[in-house]
Amino acid sequence: MKQVKIDNSETKRQILTEFISSCLRNKYWTNDKGIVLLREYKNEAGKQCWLLLPSIDDGYKDNPPERFATFQGDIILVFDANSNGIQKASTGNREALNQCLEQITGDRVYIRPPKRSRWTDVVMPFTNRKMTNGPRRISAGNGGSLIIIFNDDGSYQALIPV
Repeated sequence: MKQVKIDNSETKRQILTEFISSCLRNKYWTNDKGIVLLREYKNEAGKQCWLLLPSIDDGYKDNPPERFATFQGDIILVFDANSNGIQKASTGNREALNQCLEQITGDRVYIRPPKRSRWTDVVMPFTNRKMTNGPRRISAGNGGSLIIIFNDDGSYQALIPV
C-alpha cells in the first residue's frame, strides 16, 4: 500500500474541497462515515481525468487499490482506470491490501453484510433468469459522482456522469 499526494496544485485542492463539501451537504456521507474513491485515467483524447465517487461501505475490498491519499483528514482511495473510467483489476495481493486498507479506513466505512439471494417473481425475457435488480437501480448510476477533465492550460471541466 502506497500513500500518494494528489492535492499538488491549488486547482486539485479546490476540486477535492468542493467534492467533499458536496458529499456532506447532500448527505452522501452519514453518521460520520464516508471516504472518496478516485479513479485516475486518461480519456480517449489523452487528457488526464478523475472520476470521484463518494462511498460509505467497504465495497472497495472486491478489487482493492494499491494507493491512497489523505486530504484534510479524509481518506481517498486511488484506483487506476481505463479510458472509460472503468476500474482496472488490482495486481497486488488482495488479502494484504485489504488488511492495510482496514487500518487506513478504520471506522470511516460500514461493513457490507454478506450477499444473500433475493426473492423475485420477474423472469427476464429470452434468458429465463430471475431478475434480482430493479431497472431503476441499474440506470440511476452512483449518486454524487463527478468526472473532472484536466486541460493542458491548467483549467478543468466538471461533468456529472449519466
